[in-house]
Amino acid sequence: MSREESFQSIAPVARNWDERTAITLTNGLVELTLLPGGGHLAHWGFAGEHGPSRENVLWEAPWKTADPGSPAHAAIAASFHDEEAGRYLASYTGHVLCLDGFGAPSAADAAKGVSLHGEAPTATWEFTTEQENKASGSAELPVAGLRVEREFLLAAGESVLRVDERVTNLRAAERPLHWVQHSTFGSPLFTSGKGRATASVEKGVTLPRDYDGPNLLACDKTFSWPYAPGANGESIDLRELFGKCGTGFVAATQQAAGREHGFVALCHAEIGLAVGYVFRVEDFPWVTLWEENHARDAAPWLGRVEARGMEFGTTPIPLGNEAVDARGPLFGRETSRRIGGHETLRAPWLLFVAEVPQGWREIEEVRVEADEIVLMYEGESVRVRVGGAAAFLEAKIK
Repeated sequence: MSREESFQSIAPVARNWDERTAITLTNGLVELTLLPGGGHLAHWGFAGEHGPSRENVLWEAPWKTADPGSPAHAAIAASFHDEEAGRYLASYTGHVLCLDGFGAPSAADAAKGVSLHGEAPTATWEFTTEQENKASGSAELPVAGLRVEREFLLAAGESVLRVDERVTNLRAAERPLHWVQHSTFGSPLFTSGKGRATASVEKGVTLPRDYDGPNLLACDKTFSWPYAPGANGESIDLRELFGKCGTGFVAATQQAAGREHGFVALCHAEIGLAVGYVFRVEDFPWVTLWEENHARDAAPWLGRVEARGMEFGTTPIPLGNEAVDARGPLFGRETSRRIGGHETLRAPWLLFVAEVPQGWREIEEVRVEADEIVLMYEGESVRVRVGGAAAFLEAKIK
């Protein structure tokens, strides 16, 4: 029996995830759980007895969450400190799509019910399970006048999720677009001292204002990856996870010049596991780094959260659309993307989980080849099969 035949797909499973409506896809090797309430990727990792760990590689909210639009969601959101943030946090876990917005909504949008990071994270998505290991999801965002569509595929024998994502402008006028993949890591797998984060970036800038809790980094300072200026004048290595308890930070970084494909990745040296994303730099030229390390005391954080965001998108700093647009280009590059009237934009991306040699401290580079992505560390490489990888990541609408 071939390796591909040994991991034949089984039918998607409709079930609950933490008492929320969920859809689970698996090819027998890896498993993905999707939440129609917000469209979140709630669980990703190896399935069965495969891989070095069966734990969820994505961060799980330690507070109770619920599907947007439900009475439980409204009650949870009302118990949090900030109304717009509360609507977002009441369903937030794992990987969230920020669309159309990165940061707090404008006063006008907030009055229409838009939450932190736009309408997509609190929309009710329509999912269909078209084939054994494939699902499609879509949501309409009436305030923004957008429709977002995603196709998810777990091919047989591959530990990679393919996501074909498209955004359509439902209106006639051209407009700026703020489109960010808010991927978050932390508990249960990545905790203090357990893992190291890397990205294909070269320079960045820290948040121009104070963090909600004590700052790890100095405010509004430029830096060269991976070292950023600390709040007390020290140099902070941003590859290290959760280094100083009781602090937090936000920093924006730009993709290295000349790259076609970008990546963000985390590596757990102790167990030999790597997880990360691969995408086109043309689509997502910025990586935003966020870390909450027991800094926020207000509900729902309560000083108990370790979370590292490795967020890739069109927009570098989560200040809200108006503030981002007013600041203009950063490092000579635009901080939003333009979408024409009735235009559809495509931004495909890959999410991988892979076994790597124990002792690999980080993923130094990710290279895309025709049918593989190649993970590299100190001259060694691990090849992860993705049939048609290079062709899938082409920008054109298919």
